[in-house]
Amino acid sequence: MTFLLDTQVLLWAAGASRRLPDDARALIENPENELVFSAASLWEVAIKLTLSRWPDR
Repeated sequence: MTFLLDTQVLLWAAGASRRLPDDARALIENPENELVFSAASLWEVAIKLTLSRWPDR
């Protein structure tokens, strides 16, 4: 199955955040699933870094 990750979930998954629910983590870690994200997510991360508004982990 293919999952489109929004920016916050992408950041939580990449940062191993405890805020990511266990069921979401299981879907993300399942190698049978395809994970995709929007190019806009990269843009949003760049803005957060520029403004020093990195999300809480």
